[in-house]
Amino acid sequence: MNLWRPIIDPTRTFIGCSILAVTLLSAATTWAYKTIHKITDIAIIPLRHGVNEIDDLAGDGRKGIIVDAWRENMNAHGYTVYSVLLPRPGTVDDWNLVDFETHRKHANGGTQVDSLYAQPFEDERTLDSVRFVKAKLDGVRATLAISARRDMSNAESYGDKLPVIFEIYRLGRNEEGIPGWPLEYFDLIERFRAKNEYCNSDLALTRELNPPLPADYQGYDDEDGCGN
Repeated sequence: MNLWRPIIDPTRTFIGCSILAVTLLSAATTWAYKTIHKITDIAIIPLRHGVNEIDDLAGDGRKGIIVDAWRENMNAHGYTVYSVLLPRPGTVDDWNLVDFETHRKHANGGTQVDSLYAQPFEDERTLDSVRFVKAKLDGVRATLAISARRDMSNAESYGDKLPVIFEIYRLGRNEEGIPGWPLEYFDLIERFRAKNEYCNSDLALTRELNPPLPADYQGYDDEDGCGN
């Protein structure tokens, strides 16, 4: 049973963004195939192309910004870039860039990236999808970023049915003041493989994690998104 209920249509939605607003769920919904954490009461943050002001983005009352910008490539490989900003605590306009940590717990060799990106690749064969959500993580309110990436490492073409890698990031703060790390960042807390293989990362999210397809989805709405 699908417990997601859309309440707002964004003014503009990119296929790579996979953005659709939904209500907080009255009944607990847990995503399948999780490896560590239990995520419930999920609400996708609606975004439009451009600058989005998000109330209470960090869960402490501060208004944040998510920039949704298209990077044109003059071919099928343009992509959407997502950048997140939060004001320094105690201010309203001393903006700081929020990074994404790509290794857990400051592990040796861990890296940070300034943005996440989503690549629609001609819409029918979406390679990467990104969604920002508010949810409960193990019973505690959290702001999360979720990405789905088709694994091209052994692919022969962009049309291949491929494994999909899901990553879940949790917004947190550098409480220890660790040098070299930003004040606030999205910490990678989950990385796991989809149960099945897909030709479209948007469809993989819907089939395995249960949110609805974006309103302007242009891929195949079959079992794997390959249209066979």
